[in-house]
Amino acid sequence: MKSGAIVLALGLCLAFPGAALAQEVTMNPPKVLTVIREVEKPGKTNAHTEWETGYPRAFAKSNWPTYYIALRAISGEPRVLFLNGYDSMAEWEKDGAAQEKDAPLTAEMQRLDPKDGDFLTETRRAILTYMPELSYHAEAPVAGTHYFMITSVRLKPGHNDHFVEIRKLIRAAHEKANLSDRYAVFHFRLGVPSGSYAIFVPLKSSGDLDEFDAIHGKTYDDALGEDGRKKIEEFNREGLESSESQLFVISPKMSYPPKDWVAADPSFWAPKPAAKPSAKSGAKKTPEKK
Repeated sequence: MKSGAIVLALGLCLAFPGAALAQEVTMNPPKVLTVIREVEKPGKTNAHTEWETGYPRAFAKSNWPTYYIALRAISGEPRVLFLNGYDSMAEWEKDGAAQEKDAPLTAEMQRLDPKDGDFLTETRRAILTYMPELSYHAEAPVAGTHYFMITSVRLKPGHNDHFVEIRKLIRAAHEKANLSDRYAVFHFRLGVPSGSYAIFVPLKSSGDLDEFDAIHGKTYDDALGEDGRKKIEEFNREGLESSESQLFVISPKMSYPPKDWVAADPSFWAPKPAAKPSAKSGAKKTPEKK
């Protein structure tokens, strides 16, 4: 999360406040999602990651109450998404104004930002709003959730209502079939062309994708019914401009997570550094000369 993103609109990514439900800490979709999308220069991934760790340290030093997570792309172009969640646009503005008044934090952002640009070819920002009526079991457990598949959808002009109708149909089929997957649907409000949406699917590992076809098999098809399947096919022909799915992994080093997230999954969010071999154990024995 960058200082400039506070005054402007934050880029494209998910950061959810933690909530304890039945002793389980969960990621809950925010009403307003801000995202920074940073595209990296070739060969700069490691250097960018290390430099980004300065931002979480700065926010932690100021004991800042607003958190964010970073998602590193596994597929597509090399990029990182920084996600931040708010209850409203007013809360987002209030957070930015408060940061500007924190002199030590502002000074550190001004030190970090110029160098950060040396690792990037492009930066883009966007604001999205959550659509709970189109989402399904969107709350995900913090423990074990390490990946996200994000599907970006672009509609043809005049098909927003059509999209809502189809996504409600899809959600109803998921509920009828009692499927085990989960997803959150967001509408791009600012920063990208109108008629754009993003669907976030939390995953434990990339291996979860191996189960998608089985999860959405006969039981799901039966729940949709022939009429539902025809409506989806019609929408894909008439209303869908493009759809693209990409896989991302959460980067703990570049994130500023809530303390209850770290406590819920410490081996992921705060792994202990590998022990360095001692000089004695690492030394090679040299045979004595006779």
